[in-house]
Amino acid sequence: MDMHLNHQPFMAIKNGTKTIEVRLNDEKRSKLQVGEEIRFTDLKTNETVVTEILGLERFASFKDLFRKYSGVIIGSPEDESIAELDQENQEIYSREMEEKYGALAIKIKLVN
Repeated sequence: MDMHLNHQPFMAIKNGTKTIEVRLNDEKRSKLQVGEEIRFTDLKTNETVVTEILGLERFASFKDLFRKYSGVIIGSPEDESIAELDQENQEIYSREMEEKYGALAIKIKLVN
C-alpha cells in the first residue's frame, strides 16, 4: 500500500524514531494486515521508504489512541498533550470521519 506523509513525519520514519503511524481506520486502512508493506512518500521531496506492518491496533477515537501512544514514536514532540495532538489531528480528519471509522495505530519497522 502507498501512503503520503509530510516531510517531518517522513524523516522520523526514515531515521527510525517514528514506529507508529496514526491513521483513520477507513475502508482503505481497515484492509491492512500484519506482514504487509507500506511505501511512504515524502510530500516535499517525493523520496520513498518501505516499512513492514508489525501490528495493528484499533481505537474508537484518536484521543484514545493518543492516551496510549504519543511522543516521538508517533512523530510528535514528547511534551505535546493529548488535547494538542487531537487538535492537530482535526486538521486532517474531521470529527465526523473519526466517529464513523475510528482510529488506527499502525506499528511499523523500516525495511529499506
